[in-house]
Amino acid sequence: MNCGGLKSWLKAFLLLLMLSFSASVMVGQGTVTFANNVAFTTPGDRLVRDINGARLVGTNYFAQLYYGAQGAAETDLISVSHIPARFRSSTTTQPGTWLVGDTAVRTLDGFSFGDTLSLQVRVWDSFAGSTWEQSAAINFGETQHGTSIIFLYTVPPAGCQPPGCYLMEGLRGFMLVPEPSVIALAALGAGALLLFRRRK
Repeated sequence: MNCGGLKSWLKAFLLLLMLSFSASVMVGQGTVTFANNVAFTTPGDRLVRDINGARLVGTNYFAQLYYGAQGAAETDLISVSHIPARFRSSTTTQPGTWLVGDTAVRTLDGFSFGDTLSLQVRVWDSFAGSTWEQSAAINFGETQHGTSIIFLYTVPPAGCQPPGCYLMEGLRGFMLVPEPSVIALAALGAGALLLFRRRK
């Protein structure tokens, strides 16, 4: 092989090596598998339930992942850039879980290998808005909504292969609640009943 051919081959090899390294960084760095219907390595209930305790179904319900620095307040968490995931239809064999579409991977901008951050799953009725913030701004209307507890997640080291290394092991199941006006009406009714009993 002549000198020119060797240089060309070496350049091509280095370029391939750089592309390969970049791809591995993009796959592993600051990512998490946003799914609650996978085989977790630790036990725990990770299903979402409606206000009656039944496993949530309905394609009008959305789930979105929020994240921030470890110890961040709930109000400081931000949404991932990916579109929200819809819940399954009433005919599903996996109630209480959301669909992830083509990929369950979510990017956690600003975080790298080994970083520990806070995650939260928020669920709402899309009839009240296409985002959690829109729904919250209109007081959720006559809808249900809910949030998981904030849990910790550590970005796995380089070379760890998804999905097994990137699961939300800290996620725990939660129930939706009715919008505030329904709660207020229930409290008002209970108060009226107590007042009526005292007068008797």
